[in-house]
Amino acid sequence: MRYLIFDVSNLLHKTFYAHNTEDDITLAGLASHSALTTINKYYNKFKADKIIMAFDRPSWRIDYTKSPDCISGLLYKGERRKDQTPKQKERYMLFKQHIKDFEHLIRENTSIIALAREELEADDLIAGAVQLLTLEEENEAIIVSADKDFMQLLRYDNVYLVDPATGNERTLDEYNNNADLFMFEKCFRGEGANGDNVQSAYPRLRKNKIVEAFTDDFAKTNLMNHTWVHPKSKKEFRVGDLFEENRLLMDLERQPDDIQIKIIKTIQNELDNPGSFSYFEFIKFCGKFDLKKVSDGSDLYIKMLSL
Repeated sequence: MRYLIFDVSNLLHKTFYAHNTEDDITLAGLASHSALTTINKYYNKFKADKIIMAFDRPSWRIDYTKSPDCISGLLYKGERRKDQTPKQKERYMLFKQHIKDFEHLIRENTSIIALAREELEADDLIAGAVQLLTLEEENEAIIVSADKDFMQLLRYDNVYLVDPATGNERTLDEYNNNADLFMFEKCFRGEGANGDNVQSAYPRLRKNKIVEAFTDDFAKTNLMNHTWVHPKSKKEFRVGDLFEENRLLMDLERQPDDIQIKIIKTIQNELDNPGSFSYFEFIKFCGKFDLKKVSDGSDLYIKMLSL
């Protein structure tokens, strides 16, 4: 079977925040319209047998980085909305509500598989779905997301990653077609405050040194045992300790055992209990957000929503 997997929170976010001058209802309508047309576009392009959509919940990573076990002391995604104005906070709450409305439509009134559970990010669920589905060699999984982190999943056969902005397939060419090298470098680089707020294990480390450590155990051992002092906190870090913490936070195969169990149970339950399409509820949703073009062309969406 061919599965088409969407990172829906990422997809809605792009449109919702691209039109800052629009009123709230118009913004919600634009985001829904864009998401539905994008999903339909790729459904028609790839002729998928089944569609899966993943939705974010507050992550287990936040609890970990608040705990004494956290080495870096950085709160996961803790800088993203730190300095929001009241208007920005209001808009963000509207965005969250719109995601809930969209998820309700998909989960309750279509046969699309909707994945979401407390503590789990969409990334966790998408990675879990890929791992589970690719156990059968004949399955294909096509992920549609602008998030480059999913490049690590290209280690699996018959898995493809498509950027919704361009329609282009992402590859591992710059990493010698090696997903492990991609992840190895990412765990050294971390993620800046505008991203996931994950501490670099070794700031300003040159790429050639990373490649050398990846291919040479002696160089790797030396690198991991290196220590450095953070210029602001004055805290001393061992590179290997931060590297392993970054693997926990960013490698989508390295979640704690209880989280991995939750991921697999969530996916399996949704695969075993698909919903059904309600034309009436779909038209109601279109009316609520003034999706006249979608409503008028509803025949174009029925097959996709009732797979």
